[in-house]
Amino acid sequence: MRAVVARATGTRPSLMHLTQGQAANVLTFVGESPARLNAGGRGVPQLEKAGTVAQWTMLGLLLLIVTVSSPAGFVLAAGIVGLTLVLRKRRRDRQAWEDATWSASLREPVRSSTDGIENSAVDAPPHQDPSYAVPVEPSAAVNLAASSPRRSYPVSLGRAEWPNVEVVGEHAYGKAIKAALRANGSFSGRRTEGEAEGVQVELVAEPDNPYDSNAISVRWRGRVLGYLSREDAPRYKQPIRRIIASGLVAATTARMWGYDDGAQFRARVTVALPEPELITPLNEAPTGVTTLLPWGSGIQVLKEENHFDILSSHVPTDGQGLLLVSLHKEIKTLKNGTPRPFVEVRLDGKRVGELSNVTSAHLLPLLEHTEAVGETAVAYAKITGSALAAQLVLHAAKTTEISNDWVSKGPHPAPKLLPLAANYEVPAAYAK
Repeated sequence: MRAVVARATGTRPSLMHLTQGQAANVLTFVGESPARLNAGGRGVPQLEKAGTVAQWTMLGLLLLIVTVSSPAGFVLAAGIVGLTLVLRKRRRDRQAWEDATWSASLREPVRSSTDGIENSAVDAPPHQDPSYAVPVEPSAAVNLAASSPRRSYPVSLGRAEWPNVEVVGEHAYGKAIKAALRANGSFSGRRTEGEAEGVQVELVAEPDNPYDSNAISVRWRGRVLGYLSREDAPRYKQPIRRIIASGLVAATTARMWGYDDGAQFRARVTVALPEPELITPLNEAPTGVTTLLPWGSGIQVLKEENHFDILSSHVPTDGQGLLLVSLHKEIKTLKNGTPRPFVEVRLDGKRVGELSNVTSAHLLPLLEHTEAVGETAVAYAKITGSALAAQLVLHAAKTTEISNDWVSKGPHPAPKLLPLAANYEVPAAYAK
């Protein structure tokens, strides 16, 4: 699972204890067939049943030997059986709850509850950086995202969102975290512990922060939940400030956990963030009416080596970056005179490669639609390379992966960002 997600998103997540239903949804989301989950008989009812019978038979023989050995062995055997049944029931209940609440969709915010659920992080204190000084939580909300007319810029760009970056300073913002957990239905007066997945949050740069001019706060409905660490904030400073300076809201999703023992409230917040260089494109969107295709599995662009003179000027110094490319339907004539359509990839109006015949077939119906309505199809592409060579990987959803709702609500223009620069001026936003 980790390898499949890594190939599709460019990030290797930490996936543990997925149910088969959750795993199937993850594979479907990244464009892979869930059928591979049944390799080796996994999920086949007859084999699963045979395996369960074999396990219980072996356990029964072991318990029989222990029981007949001594009276104390009988008590021990009874305890083992009881504990096994309890653990199996809790596991089934947990899997049923997870499948019903958040495995059904990876894109929508999910509300969750921790009633009767094992949590390996319950007894672990949240990650906090004592060297990162944070102010006392303000009594009033600031920069209310709910009332802001600005358009959101999802930093994940549509990729599967895994909360992978730790937030620090949560201990100073317990009231806001509790409010967010309550709003997501996972924390109440009778429950002392709550957990929520897929919570929509905003990343706000605070150039006027008296503790760190690079500070980036994580906010929910305008209320601060914590900050990116002193190590992460400088890394994400440039793309986040570029988004804000362009008049957009840097938005992502978060996972929150809180526990109130009466004397102290402990919390942990993690946010979904790709690598900084994969948040904003290095170039600007083409002029005219454009439609930005949803993010999809990686598609290798062919013949890009013939256009290294164009790509070389876009390879970043660290060797990896994001580009906006346009897709166009073109026709090539075969040796027998047969015309064959294919997809041409252009960067800033110049050809930089093409897609294979098989891959082109998956995108051509979509391009024919955008061209018919007078729009230019735009997609994200990941560029990697050096001064010697460059590789281009397109990330665009296939026609069969596009919903009717997306088509009917078009066009979907690419976000207009300020040109790439070393620094961007952003307004003061520190919550005093």
